[in-house]
Amino acid sequence: MNAFVSMLVTALYAMLVQNLVLSSAYGVSETIRIARTPKHILMYALSVLFYCFSTSCGCIAADRAGLTDNVSLPVHIAIYTFILCVIYLVSSLFCILVLKADKKYMNSLGICAFNALVLSVPIINFKANHTFFEAVGTAVGAAGAFVLSVLLINGAMRFLQSRDIPKVFKGTPALFIYVSLLSLTLSCLSGEALFV
Repeated sequence: MNAFVSMLVTALYAMLVQNLVLSSAYGVSETIRIARTPKHILMYALSVLFYCFSTSCGCIAADRAGLTDNVSLPVHIAIYTFILCVIYLVSSLFCILVLKADKKYMNSLGICAFNALVLSVPIINFKANHTFFEAVGTAVGAAGAFVLSVLLINGAMRFLQSRDIPKVFKGTPALFIYVSLLSLTLSCLSGEALFV
């Protein structure tokens, strides 16, 4: 029970308090891209969750096996990237050969696998020295942060086309200002000092 509570607390922290997408800018560009067409948000969310979870598990296994002992941080990240590439190749082959996925889905699968959010989760787990359950919580929280960010940005897109917004700020500039303000708001929840 204690492990489950630890996982849940870590997931909620990664999703709400320290939203990994908005407060740390991990995967913001992918989030904005997906927010423009949210009809496939569930597919994207499940794919991001799968890659965050499986990459975290693979990286924890590599750490516990001693593959990353006494290596510099860039080599550590290279090993984590290699693990992500292997997971992506295996899952792509599964989707093509078994599920007969179409080309459009396979393109979106690459976007879900190779974004800053997925690779940041194992690095955060390593730097924070998370247990297995905390690492799972971070992966689940990162996927939840992704969904929350997509929903908040999508909700704002319709509002940001209002006539009240000056023409020069409509579209992308207004969206970036909105995301910046949203990031600052979420940063306040973490209780950490900014710009120090």
